[in-house]
Amino acid sequence: MIRREFLTLISAGMCATRASGETPASEALPRAHWLEDGMIDAGGSHEPYLFVVRRGGQSLDARQSYESAQSGDVIRALRQQGVEVFHTHLYKGFGMAAEMPEMRDAVRSAALAHSLGMKVDSYIQWNTLMYETFFAEEPRAKNWVQRDVLGRPIMLTYGYQQSFRYRPCFKNQEYLDYLKKIVRFAIEEVKTDFIHFDNFDLNSEPDSCHCSWCVNGFRDRLRTKYSAAQRKERFGFVNVDYVNPPEWNQQNPPAKLQIIFDPVIQEWIDFRCQLMGDALRQAASYAKSLNPEVAIEVNPHGITGGNRAWEAGIDHARILGSTQAFWTEEPNLPGVRPDGRLISKIRSYKLARAYNNILLTYIADDELAMAESLAFNQTIGFAGIHPLTAAMRQYIQFYRENREIFRRAEDLAEIAVLRSYPSIAYNHARCQLSAVLAEQALIESRTPFRLIFDEQLADLSRLRVLVLPDSECLSDGQLARIRAFVERGGGLVAIGSAGLYDEWRRRRTVPGLAGLVEGQAPARAYEETVRRAAAESSEQRKQSGHGRVFYLPALEFDGPLPEFGSNFPVDNRFWKRPANAAQFLDGIRWAIEGGSAVEVAGSGRLVANAVEQPAARRWAVHLVNYGAANGPAGDVRVTCRPPEGARAATVRIYSPGAPAREAPVENRSGTARFAVPPVKVYSIAVVQWS
Repeated sequence: MIRREFLTLISAGMCATRASGETPASEALPRAHWLEDGMIDAGGSHEPYLFVVRRGGQSLDARQSYESAQSGDVIRALRQQGVEVFHTHLYKGFGMAAEMPEMRDAVRSAALAHSLGMKVDSYIQWNTLMYETFFAEEPRAKNWVQRDVLGRPIMLTYGYQQSFRYRPCFKNQEYLDYLKKIVRFAIEEVKTDFIHFDNFDLNSEPDSCHCSWCVNGFRDRLRTKYSAAQRKERFGFVNVDYVNPPEWNQQNPPAKLQIIFDPVIQEWIDFRCQLMGDALRQAASYAKSLNPEVAIEVNPHGITGGNRAWEAGIDHARILGSTQAFWTEEPNLPGVRPDGRLISKIRSYKLARAYNNILLTYIADDELAMAESLAFNQTIGFAGIHPLTAAMRQYIQFYRENREIFRRAEDLAEIAVLRSYPSIAYNHARCQLSAVLAEQALIESRTPFRLIFDEQLADLSRLRVLVLPDSECLSDGQLARIRAFVERGGGLVAIGSAGLYDEWRRRRTVPGLAGLVEGQAPARAYEETVRRAAAESSEQRKQSGHGRVFYLPALEFDGPLPEFGSNFPVDNRFWKRPANAAQFLDGIRWAIEGGSAVEVAGSGRLVANAVEQPAARRWAVHLVNYGAANGPAGDVRVTCRPPEGARAATVRIYSPGAPAREAPVENRSGTARFAVPPVKVYSIAVVQWS
């Protein structure tokens, strides 16, 4: 089983280089202990009145709305409804001088929230210089702006109408020092408990920063990241003094670049990701130096099917070691679409859990989204804006009354899907699609699983099955760890092009999984046939050492493949159970040998998650009915394989709006088996081990 030691390892602060496809953990930042027991966050608005006016389109009562959002009436009402963290504005990007009157308003509302026993969540704009006022306060800021290859300022725009927002350059230390002034104000004046950095990303190409700070910083990174011999191997030459970020023209639009093998473009992606990780680390470290109990949160979005590293300079592995929460504003509302696709934000929740973060997202207007958050987030997260809906108030009450079964629960999953950074960043259309299909098969089969990332391959000893969904770019070190995992008795499920390239996407002359997988098509053949030859091959099952290896040539999309758009997003049009899902899942069952810790059967579009609380000797199986619009999911049966020597003492079923009830449990043949009443939207089966 995966236990607390593994969770401690993978949640350590991680913000280091991807030079070899392996990211060692850097020193972990102090964590805000108050957030460890979950979060119920809500507010009025995070928009200061100055921004509402400058943006335009406001109503005539905009001033009254601004004042009401942070009034005592609103804060008291939220507190009465069970909200524990008050979310409010602080800084939007106009400059501290221009915003100071409204920043003082935030101080007053924070004091009131604190007097009521609430925590305070302060909004800080990470990525905007409203230059019309900012330059008047700080003339040097003209040199802090991101600039494109022609020297023009790069803007952060919404609907083509906010061209007054310039993006700051995060390689410019003067801007980061200014940001620290805002952080200091938040901690010392507002006495905030939680900092929300908004708009945490970069523009996609061709709008990447080519200012002198970034060009010189890029070259410096190549010098420090690689030795002279490594630069020779990487680029064919040693002197990188004249290497520039990539440039584009009408004949070579970046959005049409499907496979990225140019080493400079690869390194530019890495530079931008590292730039964002380093800037956040600096701001978070500064905040923690002032108050270690301040929680840091950013808004980079989650796993939405886009190539976030290439498009936005976002590698979650370099960010989420500096945070305890993050936002995703993806539009993937949970449910079943008319064509049968089951849509969820489960991937983003699992990303958050991989780094011991809480996911914040919009759930306030959808009961299914509330259930999904409790099941996969183990807390409410963001409850919405005042006034809260009746359904949200019910879920808050349910959560607070039963908090003990959520508190510090750890994911109980022995199966892990690798999300390989270089594979997905350099060949997104294939590798992201394969990962999405593997995850979708597991989600829809109610199989508990976790996501892991490159650095987490450092310790696989507590996993039972590792899935490599076209994880084509694996380093020698990663391959050695995977081989050792299988040798010790682990199960490996490899798909398609897994291991055919190294971490720089150089074709291996011998497949990286040779010996574990027999007859895998070499990289060149795999490219030339566009997977046809692989798809025509049959599966393989092989005992290797003490472990088992299952190889599947491809996960097959069910039906005509949708056309990819710009930058090849694998959006929710692609989120379908693969045509050969049964074959894939049977391979996992064979590889795990002996059965999973938790297995769930049932009708309808039921999805399951399993967690444990080792100190309490308690497991919880969370059940969410994504087909709730079509009625309850019935015939629900759960089989648990308990910790060694344990027997199920009791099973209790919890559902919002209903009293808890006991369920009969049968202990036999090393398992605990019980049935769950039909699930309307959300139920939890809590197993207490003797």
